[in-house]
Amino acid sequence: MTARPWIEGAALLAAHHRAAPAPRPLNRRSYPVSPDVRFALLRANPQAKPLAFPDIGALARHVQRERAGRSIEMVDIEDLRFDGDANMREGVSVYLLDLGGDRDGLIGHCWLDGQGQDALRHALARNQLPAHDAAGRAA
Repeated sequence: MTARPWIEGAALLAAHHRAAPAPRPLNRRSYPVSPDVRFALLRANPQAKPLAFPDIGALARHVQRERAGRSIEMVDIEDLRFDGDANMREGVSVYLLDLGGDRDGLIGHCWLDGQGQDALRHALARNQLPAHDAAGRAA
């Protein structure tokens, strides 16, 4: 009987409460975007069209709504590509984290006009959503 290390690896990861790795490389390729778009978000679903934003603040507000107060991890990437691009672009992947600090989901891959996660971090700090009390009123 031949060994199937990917099955054994998945069982090992599951036994230690870790998610199994993706069976194929991540797809950071998306629909084409207009050449004048400077800020965009490729969502977790590769079939979804990218969202374009007029500025980094609007993109940050969208990320804040998606995260809904949960912790996030930002990772610089260099393999972001829209259909029609000749070259790869640099961007930032934004992941949701669970209470243990492990990745729990993907908000998306951000195109920031060549800027990195520091620019997004500053934009997120400037665009905090207002806190709400138990009655739903802004605090």
